[in-house]
Amino acid sequence: MIEEEKQEHSQDDKIVGALGHAAAFLPFWGIIAPVLIWVTQREKSEFVRQQSAQALAWQILQICLGFIGMAFYMGSFFLTFGSVFMMDEMGSNGPPPVFFLPFCVMGVIFFTFIITIIVALYAAVRNLQGHDFNYPLIGQRVRAYLAK
Repeated sequence: MIEEEKQEHSQDDKIVGALGHAAAFLPFWGIIAPVLIWVTQREKSEFVRQQSAQALAWQILQICLGFIGMAFYMGSFFLTFGSVFMMDEMGSNGPPPVFFLPFCVMGVIFFTFIITIIVALYAAVRNLQGHDFNYPLIGQRVRAYLAK
């Protein structure tokens, strides 16, 4: 997950790299910062190039997970209310068995959202300390893509 390098980076590089990661705190809007950093700074510093690409990929993953989670939420919501109407026709008392499914799905979405933000903030702190950071799941793929 973390690749240690003893290479010294300038203070500006550390701050710019950390800003790209910390922008994940604002999902959807936060994707603008790593894009701007990557476009404007990729020629100046390999450290900033790698870290802004990592932050951009992480935030795209965060947005995709959000859309997938909301699709599951909407599906569970319609499943629950569909079963409520079926229960009325059957004359059953009490909530349907899937009544709490949307709440569980929303909890998983919230938990995933919090975890992605915590990992991004950890990456920002590691960048401020001058260390490279590779995100889990996508970090090595981003490095391999940029090495082409």
